[in-house]
Amino acid sequence: MRLLAYLLTVVVLTARSLGAGLLVALQLDGAPQGLRVATSITTPFLVLGPMLIGAFAGYWDHRSSPEGRRYLRWWFVGVVGADVVAAVVAAVVLVLASVAAGAPSWVPVVLIAGAAVLLAVARPLGDRFRRTEPVDDRPGDDVVPAPTIVRRKVRTIAVTFAIAAAVASMMHTLLATLLRERGPDLAQEAFLAGQLTFTATAIAAVLVSLPFSRALRATGGRDIGRLRRFAQVVLRGKALLLDAEDQRGALRYARLLPLVLRFQLAFTGLLYGGITCQFVSYAVRGELGLLPVVFLLLMAAVLLWAAPPTLRRIRRARAYADLHGDGARSAVDGGAPAPVP
Repeated sequence: MRLLAYLLTVVVLTARSLGAGLLVALQLDGAPQGLRVATSITTPFLVLGPMLIGAFAGYWDHRSSPEGRRYLRWWFVGVVGADVVAAVVAAVVLVLASVAAGAPSWVPVVLIAGAAVLLAVARPLGDRFRRTEPVDDRPGDDVVPAPTIVRRKVRTIAVTFAIAAAVASMMHTLLATLLRERGPDLAQEAFLAGQLTFTATAIAAVLVSLPFSRALRATGGRDIGRLRRFAQVVLRGKALLLDAEDQRGALRYARLLPLVLRFQLAFTGLLYGGITCQFVSYAVRGELGLLPVVFLLLMAAVLLWAAPPTLRRIRRARAYADLHGDGARSAVDGGAPAPVP
């Protein structure tokens, strides 16, 4: 049931994003190029904010501890504020593009009202989704899945990429044959097929890594405050006083984190590949203005900024697990609480 709910969420959000894109493409075709490009860039933010809010509400229990409750409250306020600002900018751009294109007045109303509904229901649905999940109370410290399981997950991602590429290629060939398109139109559709392939594979990477992410969250008992303490000890080397239970949790966290981060890197790379294909298709059509170029440069800067720290976290987590494995087990078996260096 939870997997079905998750798939429905992905389908609804994807349909909402694609529907908004099609509505913009069909109804705002008469708008100036700059407004069309600006609309294509700002419209996804109408979905991104509610998606993040629902994901956090469905992933973390805000009632676990005062620290976690305080952190989630500030995070929620920040995301809602950023989403409201992005929605206002998107609304202004949509209205200007609709007026310039002579589109019906219901076009911006539908897009903005849909974003408002998603924002209103995101947190309640996320809370309800989280409460249906059984608590992971596995007592063992050996929580890293077997290599055969990891290889099976990687194989699923590779097969998804191959199938998505084959389907997108067949659709591209069929459309090119029926419409007898050549040159830029043909190249544009090829890059759009690449976008669909990378996006579908990115979704597959998220789905197959869900058990690993849930196991990582379970090391802190769904308490983001406790998990942040583990991160301070494992990744930053802070000498916090941990009791026996927290020492065991920190060890489990250190063992699982490298695996989760590797799948996150794969997802980010696939997602960025899809976005790049989308903007290259704009360039083929001659519609690559200043905003997409800036967005691509920012995306590359974010990737270059985020990838090295992620690799460092993987190394530090492995080093902590190798160094503290025996000591953590001794504490769990009856040793006194001790500060972790």
